[in-house]
Amino acid sequence: MPTPKATICKIKLLRPNAAVPEKTTDGAACYDLVLPDDILIPPYQALKVGLGFAIEVPKGYHAKIFLRSSTGKDTRLRLANGTGIVDSDYRGEVCLLVDNTSGYFARAFAGERIAQMMIEKNVPVTFVPTDELSETERNDGGFGSTGK
Repeated sequence: MPTPKATICKIKLLRPNAAVPEKTTDGAACYDLVLPDDILIPPYQALKVGLGFAIEVPKGYHAKIFLRSSTGKDTRLRLANGTGIVDSDYRGEVCLLVDNTSGYFARAFAGERIAQMMIEKNVPVTFVPTDELSETERNDGGFGSTGK
């Protein structure tokens, strides 16, 4: 089966210690994001962390930034905004807003991969105002209404 042609996403390294995002396995959906510098975050505080690069996401696409599962498992660091979004018209440094949810200083070191980035196609949507929505089995049930 032929390999699909890769979409080009230009990257500009802004510092010598910045790293190009990489996939670590062939089946990985996301590209790991590497810290260019050590960080130290006070207890219950958030820190804006520049990754040392800017990207040109192709028109019609966007990038989503998630915490790596190992970061969530091994630390009390979280992305303060849950999921980061990089729009195709943004040209500034890609940053993380990292939240320390512990009562202790949290440290991460240059070279560590604490987050990951996925490039996705935008889906054009037109919202159409209406007075009625179709019925479903679930309807307006939410927040655990379908069980555990």
